Amino acid sequence: MHRFLRHFFFPHPSNNHRAKALHPDTLLVYILLLALFNFGFRYLHHQYPSILGYATDIRLSELLNLTNKKRAALGLSELRLNEKLSLAASKKAQDMFSHNYWSHTSPEGKTPWGFVTSSGYHYTIAGENLAKNFSDSSGVVEAWMTSQTHKDNIIKPGYRDIGFAIVNGILNGEETTLVVQMFGASDKEEVIAQKPVPLFSGVSTEALGDQIPLISLGVPSQEVSKNFITSLTSVIQKPIINIPTMTRDIVFIFLGLLIGILIIDGFIVSKRKIIRVAGHNLAHIMFFFALSIALMLVKRGVLL
Repeated sequence: MHRFLRHFFFPHPSNNHRAKALHPDTLLVYILLLALFNFGFRYLHHQYPSILGYATDIRLSELLNLTNKKRAALGLSELRLNEKLSLAASKKAQDMFSHNYWSHTSPEGKTPWGFVTSSGYHYTIAGENLAKNFSDSSGVVEAWMTSQTHKDNIIKPGYRDIGFAIVNGILNGEETTLVVQMFGASDKEEVIAQKPVPLFSGVSTEALGDQIPLISLGVPSQEVSKNFITSLTSVIQKPIINIPTMTRDIVFIFLGLLIGILIIDGFIVSKRKIIRVAGHNLAHIMFFFALSIALMLVKRGVLL
């Protein structure tokens, strides 16, 4: 065991004065092991989702409260939760899962405004924010607030009503929690526009003027029941092991181990004044350290 540890972790004549853990063939083994872990996680998650899964706790009440807090901080009126806008949000979420797309406009050309009007909400202005793969309500709202186009929707003074849908499903082959946030201000008369205009992130009709088309989807609002809307008010999943956390921990342990081995390897080589061709330890340490920082900054959630 002593010989193995010395051969694997420390520079020695038996490993050509470079720790075996840093040899190219060993690095290939690391890659294969990480791929095996990834496959194993997917299989276990599919078989035992309550044990190994994605921890999620997103609730409509929290999204509404956090959104109104952001508005109140700027002296704006609170938005009222509107059943028709929630119905529109639920239709949009269903359509995204049914047709497997992540966009404000469906592959068939359905816009957010079509879902709004088909749900019986006649707007003067309307907007939509989308989010997926977030683990909690505050993360969703904070991410929206750091994106200017999404923030503009949240703090728009003209809005009076809001609706939400929070849905878990499979999108583009990935288990996903979708959050659809619909904004609006209603008028008795339906506004009819003539020319279509491209949609943008954190999309809003006000920014695009009166040119937004109102598309009738031909879907009766009764098709999405009140019970279904109620079921979309939260997605709460608490598996014993959270896949993103465990995956990140394994990667950090692996990178930390490599950095530690590189530091020890460089120290011993310097102390013993060993001359070798391959020995850019400092560059490797800086690379792995930068990679670790990048992983810390990466967030799973995505906005649209």
